[in-house]
Amino acid sequence: MKKVFFLLAACALLGACATPANEAGMALFAQTTQPMLVTESTGKKVGRACATNVLGLVIQGDMSVEAAKKNGGITRVASVDKEIKGYAVYAEVCTIVTGS
Repeated sequence: MKKVFFLLAACALLGACATPANEAGMALFAQTTQPMLVTESTGKKVGRACATNVLGLVIQGDMSVEAAKKNGGITRVASVDKEIKGYAVYAEVCTIVTGS
């Protein structure tokens, strides 16, 4: 019984280590898309750039607007969104750029 309690306590303490905070709040499980920049034009091309976080210990990736533009072959930006997926011990944050 003590082992089960210890395991549950450890999960509670480490549970949200990888989940990034966002405007909607912080949660163990999150999946949101947030607008960051909107212009009058619309974009036909889409570029994504992501970074991942494991246990709040290892973060890797380039989620910059420049990386998303390069990945989508975009020269003129129409909109920028941020997509957050957080699953307690693993999280992914992506920058999504549309443009031409």
